[in-house]
Amino acid sequence: MAFIKAATRRRRPASNEKDMFATVSVDKFSFPSGHATRAVYIAHFFSHTYPLNEFVQVPLVLWGGAVCVSRVLLRRHHLLDVAAGVVVGILESYLIQWIWLSRETCVALLSWITEERFEGGEYHV
Repeated sequence: MAFIKAATRRRRPASNEKDMFATVSVDKFSFPSGHATRAVYIAHFFSHTYPLNEFVQVPLVLWGGAVCVSRVLLRRHHLLDVAAGVVVGILESYLIQWIWLSRETCVALLSWITEERFEGGEYHV
């Protein structure tokens, strides 16, 4: 995210400067929105990776949408910054889902590693 922000160097909205006196170490670049990226990533990842019931999934998706809307309403980002953050968050979610290992795969890998390294009561390198 920092690389994309540094490469594009898009400034935050001009009205953003009025209330920034109380914040610490805010980066000055806004494209894409990191908050929107993370919120959409979390909502998308958990909605698609684990079977959630509607009592969990609906608030999770609403929370992700609320974070995105709040970034524009609080004038921290332009609308395009948030839209790009949504796209990046979904792409990150698909990438992590692609490399995500199932529980069975993790157990099999760990048992293979421990059997090879721990034989006869002693660790072997």
